[in-house]
Amino acid sequence: MMTVSAAPKVKAPSQDRGQRRVDRLLDAAAELILVHGAEGLKMDMVAKQAATSPGSLYQFFPNRAALLTALMERFGAQLSALAEQIVLQQSQERPADLALAARSFLAPFLDFYARNQAYVILAEASDRLFAGQGYTFFEDDVVAQSLVQVLTPFTAAAQKPRLARVAKMLTIQAHAAISAAFDVPEDARADWLGELDHLIQSYIATLQES
Repeated sequence: MMTVSAAPKVKAPSQDRGQRRVDRLLDAAAELILVHGAEGLKMDMVAKQAATSPGSLYQFFPNRAALLTALMERFGAQLSALAEQIVLQQSQERPADLALAARSFLAPFLDFYARNQAYVILAEASDRLFAGQGYTFFEDDVVAQSLVQVLTPFTAAAQKPRLARVAKMLTIQAHAAISAAFDVPEDARADWLGELDHLIQSYIATLQES
């Protein structure tokens, strides 16, 4: 599960109806981030987009930091669950080789990033949004740690000390490449992501060097 240090206080919904309202507010924030960016998001925009009153919004989220933290945590929980699912699948049916293990692990995350552009935008802006406020998001670490589990059986003993660094580097590079892919013309996006796959595969091949 994702954790956030020093997260602002958020009122937890006490009923299913309240949870649905929170989900609607978070959905509205994600939709607006696609248009205005994370730093351009304003609370009144979210209330209007969710067709609710500002008072209802502030009942659950006292400020923008609380709202964005909750949105990031929701994305993080989804990523954490995805990582656990893939690790479990690969433990039950081990891939044939290192390349397949990495590709089958990373592909669902690339798909998640592509389907949740608001997450990518928010993650890229998080250092600026929460500068000096003590909030720390760990979604990249969770993905990287899960990737270590997947790649460990295929990694040469001499390369195991590098494995954590390689997994973190791959996670960061995938994030950056997906973020940049949104600016690539749609008809060229497949080629762009193909280059990312080549980059990943050439890099992880070094893990098998003795």
